[in-house]
Amino acid sequence: MTAVPAEILHRPLPAIVHQYGIPASVATKDNGQHVTFIADGATLDAVIGDEDAAVHAFDLAEPPGTRYAIEVDGVSHTLIFGTTTSLGTRDELAADAETEGTNFRVFRRGAESAFVLVFDRATATLSHVVIGDRATLLRLGYLSAPQPTQPQFLFTAPKLRRSNVADGSGAQATIVRIDLDRGGIVRGVSVVLASGDPAFDTALSARLAGDAYAPARLSGRPIGASVFREIRH
Repeated sequence: MTAVPAEILHRPLPAIVHQYGIPASVATKDNGQHVTFIADGATLDAVIGDEDAAVHAFDLAEPPGTRYAIEVDGVSHTLIFGTTTSLGTRDELAADAETEGTNFRVFRRGAESAFVLVFDRATATLSHVVIGDRATLLRLGYLSAPQPTQPQFLFTAPKLRRSNVADGSGAQATIVRIDLDRGGIVRGVSVVLASGDPAFDTALSARLAGDAYAPARLSGRPIGASVFREIRH
């Protein structure tokens, strides 16, 4: 999975699946819709937009010794997982540095995006590369709100309580988006990634209509929201 480029940002989920295969997992978290791929010792966690089903950020972890090239302002920089150090990137990319945390550094890619280098806490060497839109990186906790004095509204994702459809373990996979109202009742099901079985995909809407969720909450108040599910068959 060493060829994962920054250009996968904003590509639709079906294109990513075509390139990297069936996801290992799909999960709706408080900070977004996560679709995870695992291959050759590498993990690619893509954060997918609710409305466009496209990649808005991705977190890439590769085995130690793997090289990763990233271009910043027309200059290519080569990073090595397990070798590149936090202090080394601070010095090499000083002109593009933005903020930092206890084990990560944020660097500018442009007006609308940034990249984050995450380091192992014990060795201070590179463990993850995160690239994404600024709004998504804010949700992931790598950027601070541009106006920190504004009130922050904590979002809690819906949680599945009951379903008549098991996630399954077959070779084919269908990914659906389930729209919920503020009571956690299913109001719509749409196929985000179709499988090779159109009849199965078409029947999913009716089969998932009776699912029950604990609703999403914003600062403790229930709201309507969407979740992604992967059904293998």
